[in-house]
Amino acid sequence: MDLDKLSEKYADWYQTARGSYVGENEYSCLSDHIGDTSGKKIIEVGCGTGFFLRKFSVNTEETVGFDITEGMLEAGKKIAAEKELDIDFIQGDVLDGLPFDDNYFDIVYSNSMLEFFEPGEEVDKVLNEMWRILTPGGKMVIGVLNSKSTWAYKRIAEALEKDSIFSQGKFYSWEEIEDLLSDFGKYKIESTLFVPPYFREKKDFDWFKDLEHEFKKRFPKRGALIVGSVEKEEEN
Repeated sequence: MDLDKLSEKYADWYQTARGSYVGENEYSCLSDHIGDTSGKKIIEVGCGTGFFLRKFSVNTEETVGFDITEGMLEAGKKIAAEKELDIDFIQGDVLDGLPFDDNYFDIVYSNSMLEFFEPGEEVDKVLNEMWRILTPGGKMVIGVLNSKSTWAYKRIAEALEKDSIFSQGKFYSWEEIEDLLSDFGKYKIESTLFVPPYFREKKDFDWFKDLEHEFKKRFPKRGALIVGSVEKEEEN
């Protein structure tokens, strides 16, 4: 799939009823882990068009978006300029290394990015690079698509029928993310987005909104997005 062409539709998707609902829920969960970004240096690895990064960029000391796809970055630059946001978009492949000094950022995060790297050596390299540029006392936060959610089943089925960005993606279970994060220290983990994936109309999302919390209590590991975080210990 041509990701440069996908960028043309990616930003617009968040303007739809489904995209708006998904974006709101994912942002809320990511925000719970990231916390206050005021006065901090923050980077999103695999930022796409910067949908979440724009929200986190307010009052930061420095905001960076890193992605491999030129089209995504160009779209992100355009939107940031229109909104008069100071975000530095950088193109590169994280497997070649992140072009920053050790211990540079206060917050290093990614969302729906690990899915597109080979499990094992590649994923380990990505996480180790993110950890390397994280300052002691800072947080590494990752969001991944949950392999045990109804959304994953729908995406897998769609990928079998047509060209899809998820056709070569790897979804993760709660336990797999726990295993990855445990290598870095004490972690926090949760999932979000329990709405059925076949909803399309705003009225359906409005109706389900109050049920999200109830589903989260009953099925905490089954949300469409798993978010986990680890704080880097201060050096003695």
